[in-house]
Amino acid sequence: MNLPPIFPGEKTPGAWKERRTELLRLLSEYEYGFTPELRLTGTSCTTPWTWTLASGVRVETHRLFFEKDGAVCSMRFELFFRPSAQPQPVILMIDVFDASPENLRHPELGAYSSARLPVERITEQGFAAALIHADDLCSDSPDTFTRGILELAPRQGASGWGAIGAWAWGTSRVLDELERDSRFDAGRAAVLGVSRAGKTALWCGAQDERFAAVIAAVSGCGGASLLRGKTGEHIRHMTSSFPYWTCENYASFADREDELPVDQHMLLALCAPRPLYLSDAIEDDWADPHKAFEAAVLAGEAYRVLGAKGLSAETFPPVHEPIAEGGIAYHVRTGGHGLLAYDWEQYLRFLSRLWKA
Repeated sequence: MNLPPIFPGEKTPGAWKERRTELLRLLSEYEYGFTPELRLTGTSCTTPWTWTLASGVRVETHRLFFEKDGAVCSMRFELFFRPSAQPQPVILMIDVFDASPENLRHPELGAYSSARLPVERITEQGFAAALIHADDLCSDSPDTFTRGILELAPRQGASGWGAIGAWAWGTSRVLDELERDSRFDAGRAAVLGVSRAGKTALWCGAQDERFAAVIAAVSGCGGASLLRGKTGEHIRHMTSSFPYWTCENYASFADREDELPVDQHMLLALCAPRPLYLSDAIEDDWADPHKAFEAAVLAGEAYRVLGAKGLSAETFPPVHEPIAEGGIAYHVRTGGHGLLAYDWEQYLRFLSRLWKA
């Protein structure tokens, strides 16, 4: 298998700084598209509703507005937290499953199921949670994705950004807001996503080093899983069904993944040396858990060069036996595609160890 190297030459922290810039350029040009430098003429945030759940969890709804030359779009996010005298670490969960008919046919991905976002459990552990409705900015639909933020910054050329890039950009804008809110510790912020939102979380964390940890569940093709030698979903499947997720260049490598100048171990390496947690489901052949694990092992090279630990094991683990001692963590559970309470228990344990929440 002809994998492009993370380090084509010298393996030092100094060499990584230049290589990191190059990897971001390559992944932008050939996979996710370049995130434009939006020079907005105005931004604002409103808080239309707040309430407290019976459990004591405070809920706040927010809407961010973005304006450029008279054009305006907006995005919702909710905050869940227990009032505290100390700033709280926060988990930003990307949600792109609100609106499209294709997604509504899959209730296991629904935004408010207790398994997907168990706010009581999260807040009991000392974390706040933000649920980000990123598809407000760019809908997950081939018919309407060019509305919203792509009206302010249109997709241009074969390496123009798509929905994954737009969703990642919106997630970073929520972190901007949290940095201005003294109730939250934005220096201990984790970005999390499942499925296509897991792909987004990885691309968001790769670009925005303010995120102190990155978590991706069942992210598969275009996410954590290596493209070369992969089973299940391939570039041709992804780009024929969802051509608007990535840049147009990506589709040109359908059925010739071996010629792509990048692969997903490079995306994972861009999270180094920050903590990274990947998880899969053993029955999710479409995502190919073994290829995600292989990419995580390879990404450990960047972690070690930067003085951090990668995965603490290089053998694919049995189900329900997490590998979580290093800077990269991984588990595979029973069942299929989605996010379950078991996954959350592992993530919260990992983050609590890191941040002593």
